[in-house]
Amino acid sequence: MTQGREQMLVREFFGGARSGFFVEVGANRPQQESQTWHLEQLGWNGVLIEPQPKLAIDLCNARSAKVFAVACSSPQNAGRRMQLHLADALSALDRDRMAPGAQPQQVIDVPVRTLDDILFEARAPLGFDFLSIDVEGHELEVLSGFDLARWRPRLVLLEDHVGNLNKHRFLRSAGYRLIRRFENNGWYVPRDDAIGIAPRERWNIVRKYYLALPFRIMRNASRAIRRKLRERLAA
Repeated sequence: MTQGREQMLVREFFGGARSGFFVEVGANRPQQESQTWHLEQLGWNGVLIEPQPKLAIDLCNARSAKVFAVACSSPQNAGRRMQLHLADALSALDRDRMAPGAQPQQVIDVPVRTLDDILFEARAPLGFDFLSIDVEGHELEVLSGFDLARWRPRLVLLEDHVGNLNKHRFLRSAGYRLIRRFENNGWYVPRDDAIGIAPRERWNIVRKYYLALPFRIMRNASRAIRRKLRERLAA
């Protein structure tokens, strides 16, 4: 329900445009939980990046966008194979960053590339419209392999549980500003974009990214300690 609301807001952001170019890192299922399926139905095209082999095959069969069955990471990890921890449809390169309660059921090796490298191969247009990144805590590594100054997407949706401000500061230093917080996603646009921020939304951002941060840091530390204890007891 909330995802449908966010998708409607994305369409409104682009004025209901019938054409555009998207990039979805962590595409997951073809339709369910997809941030770009609704845009493809309007006539958009783009790139889908999904490291889980089965999901990548499903995407190839159900979507018209170009699919890359790889994981995205930093330039230091590019060209390697890394372990991907699978928990149903969820997957993560960093097991400790998986969503609370997610239990990895399988570990596989997957190829790794930078987002820049993929976009060059896909011949993505400069200034493309929409970038969505949802990779279970590996977002900062993905961003480190992406030249924001070159590609300059109009809208970036970044999953961020705001355990710290590292991702937020990275995007700010790259010339982007936060205009909306919806569920676990931060919405960023180029700093010189004229889009305003409603007072209620501004308060929501201050509350989430600053006022509540110390409590979130303590909660995450407590979760990490409990997880380590469970692992030791199970060993």
